[in-house]
Amino acid sequence: MLPTLALTLSTAAVIMASSPGDPDFYNTVAEIYSGPDCAENYFVWADPIFGRGGSCQPLDRHDNTPDILSYKATTIYTDCVVTLYTDSECNSTPYTVDVDECVQAGVPFVSAFVLCPFSPST
Repeated sequence: MLPTLALTLSTAAVIMASSPGDPDFYNTVAEIYSGPDCAENYFVWADPIFGRGGSCQPLDRHDNTPDILSYKATTIYTDCVVTLYTDSECNSTPYTVDVDECVQAGVPFVSAFVLCPFSPST
């Protein structure tokens, strides 16, 4: 009984730690591509955007991503709006992202802005 209770509690803690609005919650997951048209031969990797949203975030957070020339969201949390930008301040032309739609700008995407119901007010 005790091992079952411990497993149940640890599982509940993991679920609670990744709920909407938590800093580690993935509000968006997308496939990024180093070439046009979200073509399979340009696929780089699946990239999560996490956190509460409400701020401009770099897409290349670890300085290890090739230029992102096309982008396709595979999941976006309910009522979140994802917008891509070609500059680091999210001041360039906005490109709205929809699930399973390929987005491209002709130049690399640099930043994303995600706004969710649980995003902090600015």
